[in-house]
Formats: sequence, C-alpha cells, structure tokens
Amino acid sequence: MRLITGIVLLLAAVGGCTVAPIEPLDPGDYLTSRPPVDLRSVDPPTRFDDAAAGPLEVSTDAHEVLLHGTTAIVPIHGSKPTASSGEEIRLVDTRTSKVREVIKPTHPQPRSVTVIALPTLTSVEGRPTVLAAFLGEAPGQGTTPGRPLVEVVSIDPENGKTDWRAEIPVKGWTGTGSPSDVEVSFAGVADGVGIVRIVDPSLSAGRGDTYALDLGSRKVRWSRRGFEARAVAAGVVTGRQPGTGRTPKIQVRGIDARTGRPRWVSPRDAFSVEVFPAGPSKAVVRGRTDPDGKPYVDVVEIATGRVVAVTKARPGKPVSHPSSCRYDEQAITVCSGGDWVGALDARTGSWLWSITKSGGRLVPHVTGAWHGAVYGRTDNGPVVLDGRTGRDRETRPGVAPSVVNSSMAIGPWPGGGLGSSSYPVIG
Repeated sequence: MRLITGIVLLLAAVGGCTVAPIEPLDPGDYLTSRPPVDLRSVDPPTRFDDAAAGPLEVSTDAHEVLLHGTTAIVPIHGSKPTASSGEEIRLVDTRTSKVREVIKPTHPQPRSVTVIALPTLTSVEGRPTVLAAFLGEAPGQGTTPGRPLVEVVSIDPENGKTDWRAEIPVKGWTGTGSPSDVEVSFAGVADGVGIVRIVDPSLSAGRGDTYALDLGSRKVRWSRRGFEARAVAAGVVTGRQPGTGRTPKIQVRGIDARTGRPRWVSPRDAFSVEVFPAGPSKAVVRGRTDPDGKPYVDVVEIATGRVVAVTKARPGKPVSHPSSCRYDEQAITVCSGGDWVGALDARTGSWLWSITKSGGRLVPHVTGAWHGAVYGRTDNGPVVLDGRTGRDRETRPGVAPSVVNSSMAIGPWPGGGLGSSSYPVIG
C-alpha cells in the first residue's frame, strides 16, 4: 500500500491530537541494533507492541516506508533539515534494527530543491524487486552546464544488492525556475515497463511529467510532459493532464504503458481533479464541475476509463472529497478526507460504508489498511476497523500503523505522529 500526498512537516495538531516537536536524529543512532524481537504471525494483525518500537528515521513518514517480510525499505530524504544523512535507501532488519544495506545515488541532488524520492516494491520477472528513483544532477565541466536526470536503481530486497542502474534525462526540474519541492516516484509497473513520475507536490502547482522506462533494456520508451501518472493496471497508465491558464480544466486520460499511445480520455473536463489508485483495476477520481462547487467522485476502470460508480452532490447531501485512498492488498480500498471515511469493494467499485462527522461516531484519521483491517486513530487513540463493515474491530491496538504484514508493522516515531518505527505484531 502506497500513499501519495503533499509532504508537509507538521509540528502541531494532527488528527485532533497534539504532537510535540521531535528533535533531529543523531547521525549515528540508526546504526544501533538491539536483541532480536519475538515474532508472531497474525493475518490481519490488530494489536502491536508499542513498547518494542524500533525507530527507523525521524524525517521519513511511516507511509513512505516499504516492508518486505521483516525488512524495512526506508527512503532518507537528504534535503530535509531533520534527515540523519544524505539521500539514500536503507534496508533495515526490523527484528534487530540493524541496517543491512545502504544504497546511495551516483549524482548529487540539485541545490536549493527539497526532493522526496519514494521507492516502490514490485515484482520483476517473478522476483520481488525494489525500484528507487533519485533526482540528480551530473556535474558540468568547463562551459558545459550540469545535466539533470532521474537515476533509477533496481534493488534485490532479499540481499540488498543493486541489480542495475539507469539514467533518464529530464528537463525543467532543476536550476532557475524549478520548484522548491519535487517528488519522484513510481506510479506502477506493467508489462515490464516502470512508470516514473516527477511532480511538484504543492497543492497549487498541478505540475508533473511522466517517463516510461523499459526494465529490460533500461531505455525510455516514451515520455509525456504535463501528464501526471497516478495508477497503472492492465497495461494502462491513468493520470491527469492539466490544461493551461490560471484555473485550468483537467482531463483524466488512459495511456498505453508500453507505447505511450492514448487508450481513452474522460469525457468530463473538470477542475481540482485528483486521481487515486484504488486496487488492482480501479481508480478513484474526484473533481468539481466548476471552480467553486458541484463536486463529484467517480470510480473508474483503469483499463477502459469506464465509470463504474458516480457520487454527485445533492441538496442536503454534499459529496465528501477523498484526499487519499489505501488498498488493503486483498479486496477493500479505504478513502478518507476531512470529516469523512469510506470504503469500496476493489473488485466491483461499489461503496460499502462510510463514517461522517454528523453520523454520531468519531471520524478516524486513517493511517493504513491490510487484508480487511483498517488502521487509524481518533481523539480516543489508535483504533482498528473492519474493512468490510466499518465497525470497530480493536479499540486498543497499541499503535496506528501505516504499513502492515502478518508479523511486523511500520508506524510513527515513538511518542509522536511523525517519523517512522517498526512495531512487532502481538495479536
């Protein structure tokens, strides 16, 4: 489960809870190991040992960490002021907190740019593979300027070794006029092609480019400037294509992952459009039919663009706009935004349940979902919901994790809502 949102360092209220400022991690602390923790296997887990937390990185949010078995794949954003090192990917044994391997980019980051580089865990030729994308700048020589690029690194999570590296030339993301914040990540992988996106995560920018990298030849198959890839399924990439002007209309498109040719275009041109992956075949699209109102939420089939569920505002019944969606890697996708949480069937696209502020229950801040369990927190503390019904399943889970498997979870830094730590499963 992956979450893509604007990255903001919060030092105040998060989800109704007051979070104390966290001091930067001492650069040597992450090398400290501990005796191995006992592991249990529960699917899905609903209780975690918050007393056995293994801190990972104070500057990396829990939802940015990947989990492969008991190995945490931790991206370190070196341009953040609280980062414990420069830009790198760490593979950490969560049983002992020992760093197994550190993977660094070949070239330095562009100066004066905060880069959020997020890896993805996928399968390439039937083998688990971590793909990491770094924004870098090859040094210039003499009168030749530096060369901006995205370096893609393929990593084997089993042994931490680098399989290969490839470079993608890019334009407009470094130097004069470049944004102050840049996010580089993978929208997904399909038919042996990795879909790399570069976006300005600021809410007002709406700027992004997409590159399709052939994972066999390590060559760029196609690229689209201005197209922000968001989800990949059935050989199709879906995303948003903003128009021009101060308040541009935005189209949602489907692009062939291998050829870059258009597969479909949404008939609806709208404003404030966002696209969220919602499982192996669906995407959730939110938008407004005019700049100031009339919101809608569509559930779309990625392969064809067919809308399978539509929610429109009606008198006395406004539409709740999702700001994030999380697939539980089994059957349910949970979306949330503001004072609303809802879940849909990832196969059919139909909505199953929702919790609203006016419904008599506290609306949880959702942090994660896995195999039918929804993790989050309210003013009463962490809570686990049943993904199929929305009912409370566990009211004392110990922590609200973002990334979960049957034996380990990744949640916030101990004592706060920021950073990332590992937590063993106990029930």
